[in-house]
Amino acid sequence: MASEKNKRRGTEEKGKAASAEIRQGSAATGRRSLWLSSVGIVVLAVLLGIWGTWSTGSASRPKQTEATVWAAGLLQENVTCAPQAGGDGSGALGLCGTTRRANNCARFVLDGAVPAEHVEELRLMLSWLIAEAWGGGAGPPSVVDLHSETISYKEQFVNLTELMNFKSLKFTQKQVEAYTRVRETLRVRLAQLFGLDAEQLQHDMTFFSHINGSKTAQTVHDEYWHSHIDTEQYGTFAYTSLLYLNTQDEDFHGGEFVFEAPEPRAVEPRGGRVVAFSSDAENPHK
Repeated sequence: MASEKNKRRGTEEKGKAASAEIRQGSAATGRRSLWLSSVGIVVLAVLLGIWGTWSTGSASRPKQTEATVWAAGLLQENVTCAPQAGGDGSGALGLCGTTRRANNCARFVLDGAVPAEHVEELRLMLSWLIAEAWGGGAGPPSVVDLHSETISYKEQFVNLTELMNFKSLKFTQKQVEAYTRVRETLRVRLAQLFGLDAEQLQHDMTFFSHINGSKTAQTVHDEYWHSHIDTEQYGTFAYTSLLYLNTQDEDFHGGEFVFEAPEPRAVEPRGGRVVAFSSDAENPHK
């Protein structure tokens, strides 16, 4: 059974090379992007996460033009599974390996899976936490992990519990309920999409990512637009799901999520939109 790992998620995920053309088209600019990203390891784990953006700036860059844009509804694309499971190989074992053994790897985009009031509650909660951490990280991405009790602050992570105690802050019951319900909803929906038993899936990681495109990247870890594969980045995931907390061109510009193979597919961020996919080399993305 997988446990919540005390990793520096979100920051390590941003350190791989990508083309300048894709980078310019996909980076969020001028505003803050918030998301909950959910990555699941399917040996007995599903990692859940949320992200999105919330912005006050006005700068913009061109949208991704090299990729077909997936815009709305429930969309599915089947992809050929990578020949071998990456990372520690756990994605090929047990329940987690069901999808790979049947060559049913895929990617999905769906709207309306999470109640709008829960999305809004989490968006406000994340914005509040980043503001209380004096703006979060020094570079564009700030990461909040409630399970490892960490939050970005300038060039490092600090203990979230100690920060909240220092500032006499407490989570509200509505925040706790929204987080708990969304996390479970993502697990159940991912299981339905891939034809798995949700009761046998467990969360591996859950974290929030807040991207402020008006900040300048300070290190390679701040360059969130680089291509990566989740199993290589984290070692254990079998499935990934993301929940956007805000909307492109309403709250920020740019920032498309791009699947890079077998041909580029771009997903427009929208509040409440879920992106789910098998986490191995069949789904390189940024």
